[in-house]
Amino acid sequence: MFRRGIFYGITLILLVIVIFLLMRGRNDEKERRAAHNSEMVKIASALSSPVRAILPRDLEIVTAETEWTRNSEEKDATTARHNITIRNTGGGAYIGICLRMEYIDEKGLPVEIRTHEVKETVSPGETLRMSDIIINDIPDTAFDFHVTILSADLKA
Repeated sequence: MFRRGIFYGITLILLVIVIFLLMRGRNDEKERRAAHNSEMVKIASALSSPVRAILPRDLEIVTAETEWTRNSEEKDATTARHNITIRNTGGGAYIGICLRMEYIDEKGLPVEIRTHEVKETVSPGETLRMSDIIINDIPDTAFDFHVTILSADLKA
């Protein structure tokens, strides 16, 4: 009988402890949810970063002309002076336009690929004329060139 009393006593103590822990956990969870719901979020004021458009459809190349200056004394001493016009047909202003210049030989094969970044802004509906873009040290086998717009940053 004494053993049975100890067993029921220990069982009762353990049952009280389990109920206490369950109630405490439930209250802690309520407090955590209430604290989470009332949490204030501070928005940091930071400078906005530009959004880069890869192969932007809004920008189109209207004209692309080049003048070649060849120096026969040195290999790869050809200089190309480009005049390029870009039109913005979209609704946003672009800045930081990255041009891809592909120089091709008489057979139409690429001999050199260069990039050139233009820092000017081209607003919606406007045209940007860039003259005297000079690219040095082009292989002397270059006969023609093709220019495409790789990317441009949308101005915020």
